[in-house]
Amino acid sequence: MHCARPRTVLSGVHSLRRSGVSQRTSGSRTTGSRTSGSRTSGSRTSGSRTSSRTRSGASSGRKLRAVEVEVVQVGPKPEHLLLGATGLLCLLGIVMVYSASSVASVQKDNPNWSTGVRQLVWMVLGLALGVVASRIPLTFWRDRIAPVMILVALGLQAILALDIALGAVGGPHLPFALTKNGATRWLGTEAFQVQPSDFAKLALILWLARLLDKRSREIGSRELLHPIFAVTGALALMVLLGDDLGTTLLLGVIVIVMLFLAGAPLRQVGGIAAAAASAAALVILVFGGFRVQRIAAYFNPSGHETTGGYQLLQSQIGFASGGLFGSGPGNSRAKWGYLPEADTDFILAIIGEELGLLGSLLVLGAFVVFMFAGIRIALRSRSQFGRLVAIGITTWIGVQAMINIMVTVGALPTKGITLPFVSYGGSSLMMCMLSVGVMVSVARDS
Repeated sequence: MHCARPRTVLSGVHSLRRSGVSQRTSGSRTTGSRTSGSRTSGSRTSGSRTSSRTRSGASSGRKLRAVEVEVVQVGPKPEHLLLGATGLLCLLGIVMVYSASSVASVQKDNPNWSTGVRQLVWMVLGLALGVVASRIPLTFWRDRIAPVMILVALGLQAILALDIALGAVGGPHLPFALTKNGATRWLGTEAFQVQPSDFAKLALILWLARLLDKRSREIGSRELLHPIFAVTGALALMVLLGDDLGTTLLLGVIVIVMLFLAGAPLRQVGGIAAAAASAAALVILVFGGFRVQRIAAYFNPSGHETTGGYQLLQSQIGFASGGLFGSGPGNSRAKWGYLPEADTDFILAIIGEELGLLGSLLVLGAFVVFMFAGIRIALRSRSQFGRLVAIGITTWIGVQAMINIMVTVGALPTKGITLPFVSYGGSSLMMCMLSVGVMVSVARDS
């Protein structure tokens, strides 16, 4: 009698890399054939004693199956955990965006609630998108939506790249391309704008999952890397043209994790990671500028308190003044012009100041639950496409949150990456909620 081994994180990763639909199908067919065979042999040697034993065995089998079902259903479903963590982060984000942006809104002659209301509208639109996405069959995402989304993502980034190129040669700027703080990353108007790089993250995940699913037998070959390098490289280069190195690196991390869990050899994945890290270092050295200043400020923030280290120092002051329980909602001092980007990149500092260490740990715990639920959804998926989509979205949200948190507390140099579901930003919030809808679609297909 064999004892079942408890599933660990390593065994979960191993099953993500090695499990396939064909293995599960063949396993179920083999089990079914053995069961039917045993039942057939039993029926051939029919008798009163055999029949009673068969009925007794069937009865005990039903009891065993009932116990198994009861064990499997203990605890909430992963999609419920996912939705709970998402809802908590979104509601907390609405409150904190309203608080962090109230002073800046008044300074712009707007009502103090204007930014918070806009974030609420974006959340409602994102909720609608997420509900629709959760109802779309997974096969439709794979066969119809994924190819279209990657083309749209490339097209939107190409528009921004064209505007940057025209500006470099002294040409006219496109009327719907927006530049803020010297970076051209947005499309739209001052009242309504989107950031195409947010759309590109989900589009790349869906497209890559589809490619790895369709060409699963070629995983590990150089031929499969050609389209991956072409599409990912084009997206990453155009995002980098908008001075968004953080999102560029995030795209690379997503691709590397998905390749590894799809079963690509460790040597190949390690080579790709080393090449990506070398390219990032080269960009920083050659086109350093403000990036070099941020790195210098990271190692010595007090020595750059009026330049690159100012934002980090103000963030740390906010955390320190919050203590364990915080100063209370709406009572932040950092938002009174001391902390730049208080409602976007550094909103966690406002949370730490107003809600204290407990509020910051609540945010961190919600993201841990989100990642745990995402991994469980990936493990339970019946298809390679679903597993890769779930792990890709989990990597995106988890790594982006980790980078933002580490930047806010001073563990990484400053980057322009928002906190998912919490920071102010329409396109970011909508795409994050759309991705949750896709994850629910994967869970429904399990």
